[in-house]
Amino acid sequence: MATPLFKGLTRPVSLMGLPMTYVIVLMLVVVGGFIASLSLIYFFCSAIFGYVALRLLAAYDPRIFDVMFIVLRATPLTSSWFKGKGVTYGA
Repeated sequence: MATPLFKGLTRPVSLMGLPMTYVIVLMLVVVGGFIASLSLIYFFCSAIFGYVALRLLAAYDPRIFDVMFIVLRATPLTSSWFKGKGVTYGA
């Protein structure tokens, strides 16, 4: 399990040290916030701070966003959550 081939085949695909899911989240936040604010200061600050924060999170767990997306897909929110009543499941 410690061979380079096994490690290479089981690691997530990354770009600039971030897994692709992290890159997509970073680009959504940075570009979406830039379009909303039209501020270059926001663009550069959020890109730098977001990259550093996500790089630290990726060092801790590179697949945490994948797990969150799969959990939300497998157990969707109930209609009561959208009505402001919280997450309630009836028996």
